[in-house]
Amino acid sequence: MEIASQEYKGFTIEVTPLKDCEDRWDFSYRIQRAGQGTAAVDITRSQTDGGHANPEIACVAGIEVARTEIDNLLAKGST
Repeated sequence: MEIASQEYKGFTIEVTPLKDCEDRWDFSYRIQRAGQGTAAVDITRSQTDGGHANPEIACVAGIEVARTEIDNLLAKGST
């Protein structure tokens, strides 16, 4: 499985597609502050509800969810 990676607002997002028990695709994602390793922000989450038709769509969905989480972190000022 190929991991999707993207830089967004000073963070690195890595999304891994995962096949669920009903042969649908979900994802896990990791958010890190770009260039600062794991000492700064390091969040790992997964989605296992619903599922997507293929791994590419699961990666796109994971990136969108992670972007929303980053926007929320920045809005709270908790980074």
